[in-house]
Amino acid sequence: MSAALQPVDPANDTQTRQRILLAAERLFARLGYGATSLRAIMAEANVNTASVHYYFGGKAALLRAIFDMRVGATNAEREQLLDECERAAGKRAPQLRGLLEAFFGPAIRMSRSAEGQDFNQITALCSVDPDPELRKIVHDAYDQLARRFITLLRRACPQLDESTLYWRLHCMYGSMMYVRTQNGRVDYLLGDASGGLTAEEILDELVAFVEAGFLAPAKARPRKKSR
Repeated sequence: MSAALQPVDPANDTQTRQRILLAAERLFARLGYGATSLRAIMAEANVNTASVHYYFGGKAALLRAIFDMRVGATNAEREQLLDECERAAGKRAPQLRGLLEAFFGPAIRMSRSAEGQDFNQITALCSVDPDPELRKIVHDAYDQLARRFITLLRRACPQLDESTLYWRLHCMYGSMMYVRTQNGRVDYLLGDASGGLTAEEILDELVAFVEAGFLAPAKARPRKKSR
């Protein structure tokens, strides 16, 4: 990084904006959102301290822009794959495996790319942050696509009541997040027995596991007595 900070250059908006986004992404992943100051981001991006306000308006808007940058392409691919699932099904229920591949595939491929590593860490940290504003940024980025996926999932799994679907979705999201973030826990317990799988091979393992979970018979639960 050069000693002199570069001023805001309106003629070079796109490059400067992108440099700020990538700098913030690196620092949010490394330090966490709360521990990262705007001053640190500007130093990392090598721009002056007014730049983040000029381009984004504040730190929360900067985080939202990172999600827009990374999630937009992932969700667009998911939408296309879900369209294909619906077309293939016609008037029948869509195939569960196809829906899971459409939902997981773009996220797993992105998580295994060079640019996906920092973003995965940010997603994991913000998803469990006590600050509701940060969690809302995560949810807003994914909600429209997720609601469509769940609507199709209900059609693919009509045997599941809402309570069972609720808990199996919990398990599904937990599995996907754990695979995406690779926190090293399983390596610690088993050693590196991953086999060096490609993103597509990892996707096959995840889909097989989650598909079996959704297809497992639902447990009969006693009805709660009304008061």
